Amino acid sequence: MSNLQDGRPPGTGLYFQQFVQSYTANQAADAEGNKLAASGKLSTLLSLSQLIYISPLKVAGGNFGWTVLVPLVKITAYDPAGLPVGANPNSLGDIVTGPFVQWFSRKIAGIPLDHRFELDVTLPTGGWENKYAINPGAHGYSISPHYTLTLSPTKHFSISMRQYLNYNFEQIGTDVKAGAFYNANYSLEYELLTRFRVEFAGYFLRQFAQDSKGGDSQYYQNSYGLPDTRERVFALGPGLGYVTSTGLFLEVKNMWETAVRNRTQGYRTTLVLAYKLK
Repeated sequence: MSNLQDGRPPGTGLYFQQFVQSYTANQAADAEGNKLAASGKLSTLLSLSQLIYISPLKVAGGNFGWTVLVPLVKITAYDPAGLPVGANPNSLGDIVTGPFVQWFSRKIAGIPLDHRFELDVTLPTGGWENKYAINPGAHGYSISPHYTLTLSPTKHFSISMRQYLNYNFEQIGTDVKAGAFYNANYSLEYELLTRFRVEFAGYFLRQFAQDSKGGDSQYYQNSYGLPDTRERVFALGPGLGYVTSTGLFLEVKNMWETAVRNRTQGYRTTLVLAYKLK
């Protein structure tokens, strides 16, 4: 969800961000990337509220901060025959929180750089019941360290990127564990006018560890004949960003997925609003 000028907040203070994102997928792919003949349809509507505090306290030469993200999601799914698939009606997703250090106005080889290191923890607060095929919560803890930067090679052109490593613990009450994965958001940005930017943005995800059960990373291969349980996706698309005279930041973007493995393939439309509260 985060792309444009991701590593460059305006300064210290308390910020509020609101993300609204819709996702629609009408097909899925197997482990080799082959489109499944009967995929059904999945749609989600997400509202994600985020509080960010960047303090004056210095840590390792940067500013210490903390963030909290609260997601609400509506899930609708249909099987290949057009019949509804059981989706949990509870809209609360897993809350994410964690500390970070933000470095402002640095330079690398003379190029302006703002960057941040963050350690997020995903809490199992989301709706989850075993009777549903799809749940808004993962019913387990995850840890996600990530590094974010915005680099400006020229006055009007900048590059932003956020890179994650994600480790999942066993699902609560079970010995099932989703494999660890890497993902990244990226944006190539150009300032057309003062306070107005266009971007070419997207994301990439690659799961590098197999899903496991009871510590056995070959369980799903041996028990169900699945050649590989690891996911992959790459997405790209255009976006626009604008900062009003009052400091309200707005971003809208649309991204299409491709190069999919072991997951749905669709498109995402995202609206971002951000404002400094104090």
